[in-house]
Amino acid sequence: MTDTPARRRGRPRDADLEDRVFDAVLEVYAETSWRGFTLDAVGRRARVGRAALYRRWDTKDELLVQALEARSPLPVPIDTGALRSDLTELARQLLHGYRTPSGLVSLRVALDSRVNPELLAHLTRTLNRSRILAARTIVHRAVERGELDPGTSVTLLLEIVTGAVLSHALFGLSDPAPDDDDAYADRIVEVVVGALHGAGSVSDPKRKSQSVIEL
Repeated sequence: MTDTPARRRGRPRDADLEDRVFDAVLEVYAETSWRGFTLDAVGRRARVGRAALYRRWDTKDELLVQALEARSPLPVPIDTGALRSDLTELARQLLHGYRTPSGLVSLRVALDSRVNPELLAHLTRTLNRSRILAARTIVHRAVERGELDPGTSVTLLLEIVTGAVLSHALFGLSDPAPDDDDAYADRIVEVVVGALHGAGSVSDPKRKSQSVIEL
């Protein structure tokens, strides 16, 4: 006798419906923020029946997370084999992502979570977990390769790069030229890595640094 597979909630996956709904999620959230974001509003925008939405998503939290994950601002794994190029690619992907509707909505979710922590804190944790892990892995690999001193602060290093990128996306040109973001990513990483070299926390691959710098 074989066990009966557990029945999954909802209908089989419908890619076309999901695409329309996820597009509607981004549009509605961008216009209304959390307080105006409802499954009914998404359904009207996507022209999807209320029953069809509720068969697939229990809550608006679940729908919002899935929509943002499907259109992630950091979609490509990064491993170029070197710290400088890894950080540059991270900065580029983040900048390009922030220029998209899903990237802008992700930023709005992060801001809304400060006002409604009980509602949205778990959303930002879910959305950020994979990106934080990917970014920290870049630094840990650099330490293992001998490019960074083991005492380098992973958190501070990443905050310098990602914070600069976020500031540039929010306060820089709203419609930059195609190569502007890539050039900025190159410059900010050059400055950061140069500063780490000056502090002695970046090791010459040919000569292991003896100092331990905790930034």
